Amino acid sequence: MQRSAMKLNEIHTFVVVAEAQSVQDAGRRLGLTQSAVSRLIQRLEAELGVTLFDRQTKPLSLTRDGEVALSHARRILNAATDFSDAFAGSVEPKGLLRLGVAHVLASLAAGPPLDELRAGFPGLTVRLHSDWSNPLMEQVRSGALDGAVVLLCEGQSPPEDLPCLRLGREPVSVIASVERAAAGPWSLDAMNRVGWVLQPDGCRYRNALGVALAPLGQRPNVTVEAFDQSLLLSLVARGVGFGLAPLRLLGSNSVADRVRPVEAPDLRPTVTVWLVKSRVIGRLGAVFDRLEDSLNRQLTQDAPPLDAALYSAAE
Repeated sequence: MQRSAMKLNEIHTFVVVAEAQSVQDAGRRLGLTQSAVSRLIQRLEAELGVTLFDRQTKPLSLTRDGEVALSHARRILNAATDFSDAFAGSVEPKGLLRLGVAHVLASLAAGPPLDELRAGFPGLTVRLHSDWSNPLMEQVRSGALDGAVVLLCEGQSPPEDLPCLRLGREPVSVIASVERAAAGPWSLDAMNRVGWVLQPDGCRYRNALGVALAPLGQRPNVTVEAFDQSLLLSLVARGVGFGLAPLRLLGSNSVADRVRPVEAPDLRPTVTVWLVKSRVIGRLGAVFDRLEDSLNRQLTQDAPPLDAALYSAAE
């Protein structure tokens, strides 16, 4: 008979709810929404085939099966802690950090944040994996990645069952070569006739462009597409077409002074930057704390966003 595989985060959530006697209070302790806590408890009950809580009582109380389960759950969590402690021979985290980075954030993450991780944790090997944000979050959930720095459109939320931290909000600018920007003003229709230099389908602000063009009865006229943001920026600087980019997130780039933002009242998407972590990160907790601090400094530095500086240079 094949037994279902219960996860430590489900067991841990059950213990916290039992001790708090409230799903809402447990959610606050765990940093999860009430609905996410409820789903984890329901999943554990389904795997065990029992009801763990009497939901008619306030405060929440355990059933007889729940009391038996709580005793076993505490032993399991203590054993897991002992197992982890057995390998805690070094104060500094060592080994492999599997970090996902959204395509457009690769330059940002590979700058000072990566340098700080390497300096602070010399025994750590950082394996960077670049992809779209949705696949990255799924890989964190499945355990293939320890964490990821992702982009979401304004109003979108990351998965409720993963620890997530919102790092910042950034405008997405329409950009063009210095010469093409100076030839404006440009309408969205005129820009689409010239063409766009964008990432392939799946890019969130490419989707926003499609929504903005729909009332005109048009689809994005993409002349060149590529994943590499630095390559796209260089193509825009050469005058191949218009581009879309949250400029401050691109990191230092040798062609940044050869592009200019273009006013596009009908196309003003924004994106939010999130740090998403695995439910169990063990000794990598200190690494993610350092990464969070570094990314926050990058995104909240006093210097004005690049697009504002470029507008000033163009005036």
